[in-house]
Amino acid sequence: MRFLRALFAACLLAIGGGLAPPPAQASSKSLLDDLRRAMLGRPIGSIVSIHTVGSMQSLGIPGRAQEWDDVRGARFTVDQNAGPLSGASGWDGKVAWSQDYAGLVTIDGGAAGRLQAIDQAYLDNLRYLRADAGGAVVIYAGQRSAENRQYDVLAVTPPQGSELDLWVDPRTHLIARVTATIGIVSTTTVFSNYRRVDGVVYPFAASTQTSTGNSFSERVSGVEFNSDVAERMRVPGRSVHDCSIAGGATTNAPLAIVNNHVYVGVTIDGHGPYRFVLDSGGDYIVTPEVAAALHARIIGGVRLSGVGSATEGAAFTRVDTIAVGTAQVRNPYLLVLPIATGFGVAEGMRIDGMLGYQFLSRFLATVDYANAKLTLAMPAPAPEQSQGAAAIPFFFNGTIPNIPIVVNGVATTAEADTGNRAGLELLAPFLASHAAISALAKTAPAVTGFGVGGPSYARLGRVPSLQIGPYSLSNVVTSFSVETAGALADPFTPANIGGAVWRRFDLTFDYPHERLLLAKGALFDQPVPYDRSGLFLIDSGGTHTVLSVVPASPGAAAGLAKGDVVLAVNGAPAANLSLAALRELLSGPPGTVVRLHVRGPRGAERDASLTLADYV
Repeated sequence: MRFLRALFAACLLAIGGGLAPPPAQASSKSLLDDLRRAMLGRPIGSIVSIHTVGSMQSLGIPGRAQEWDDVRGARFTVDQNAGPLSGASGWDGKVAWSQDYAGLVTIDGGAAGRLQAIDQAYLDNLRYLRADAGGAVVIYAGQRSAENRQYDVLAVTPPQGSELDLWVDPRTHLIARVTATIGIVSTTTVFSNYRRVDGVVYPFAASTQTSTGNSFSERVSGVEFNSDVAERMRVPGRSVHDCSIAGGATTNAPLAIVNNHVYVGVTIDGHGPYRFVLDSGGDYIVTPEVAAALHARIIGGVRLSGVGSATEGAAFTRVDTIAVGTAQVRNPYLLVLPIATGFGVAEGMRIDGMLGYQFLSRFLATVDYANAKLTLAMPAPAPEQSQGAAAIPFFFNGTIPNIPIVVNGVATTAEADTGNRAGLELLAPFLASHAAISALAKTAPAVTGFGVGGPSYARLGRVPSLQIGPYSLSNVVTSFSVETAGALADPFTPANIGGAVWRRFDLTFDYPHERLLLAKGALFDQPVPYDRSGLFLIDSGGTHTVLSVVPASPGAAAGLAKGDVVLAVNGAPAANLSLAALRELLSGPPGTVVRLHVRGPRGAERDASLTLADYV
């Protein structure tokens, strides 16, 4: 069995065997017994390791792949050469790791990454062919059909893993497909071209489709058993040599803090500066317009999910350099995504791209909200120390740093997300398990965010206490997500903390040592601006348009509704105000009266008098 760890999705591959008469009555034992007989012409104990080589096609990008499996230790390493998807990944029996095309190694401490690696190790190392099925719980799940064919399904849950459904063809006793769901992504892999090699039957072709619309395929050209794979099982060390800071050990760059988002000027191949949002867990992203201006070559295609329930299409490109101040990274791959038509319309300003984990992880990055400054330094061998700052350990869930927090007495974890404008955001799976915290939500659902995948919906309320390291925050405005799809429905992510909280601090991301240094900033004791209108506004074709109104909010009391276009504010043309300035006005003191002149969806114009209030 092989497994291609590709960007954004899991690909689960299984193996099958030759022809045999169908069982008289399907059961987990009979299916496993027949599977062993069909697959193995030698004792399973005689197989110590497996090495496969072949070609791959992932997200429209061709390449080559190899996998080494330590059968007795249930470990694996995958190496692939496929442009932006080049790199390696593995499971050493304790941690799941990945290495990008430039040598950056990330230890994935999230539940999804761990489950994916454990499941892969179980399948690729043939654990289910052992007499005890590798310690897995195996249940006969009945028959299912696909493409007018019937299959017997085994629901297999490896030790500490997640359920894998093995679809067994009753005519051949081969595993015809594997389906699995981890977090918010489901995969289906179909197999063909089975061949017998040294007494073991392997499928030499496999194709995978994900629930997010991405596809992968593999063609195996060779299989070797019992070679020495011990050295391949080690987690590689950090070997990044594509980054530098010219003229010194550090560099500073001015930031723009707008709507609690952080923006920085970025140059690409000497062109710019471009306005990029700084997202601590995000990716390199450029808009199609920037890519066209750079005459960049576009390759591949991927469907991405975000805070909204939909997915969006993106592609890849490569540039010579990307730089902030005098810090630069050479020859990076970037995603090409129309971020300006999603994220941008909610901000009301030109956005050229995103700078995220791939850039920040190569440096020691400090975000100073109060002074609107970003400082980048080359990382030291030892963990960074900073006087007056608390060192908070984090783990990576994919590429997003997650820190320990305490929400109203409940210990949990949260994504440390500079790309989120909100403060504390609690996800629906966490709320379903904590009724007392869920009951703190006070409003009906409405749009509270906008990004990849479209708008996100939540109820609003306040959490009496939020503890981050030694820092206690009280009466925190909180979004209680109601999303059932997309990133905000991830069962492995309890919470997200964004700019409305981080603006109180100076925060340093020490990615190489997985630590967040958090110190009180100049804004720590200042009141946090908060919307007092109940309106979620976007920039639609150059106009300030109401996308959503919180029920029973001041906006609803003023008769405002979705689709209303703001033409004038306090007697002046609305075009004189940026969307950020209008939002700041609507976050004014309670009792402030804001006079709006609006045009409804059917063209009728009217006046609306909006009295700001703390509706949460």
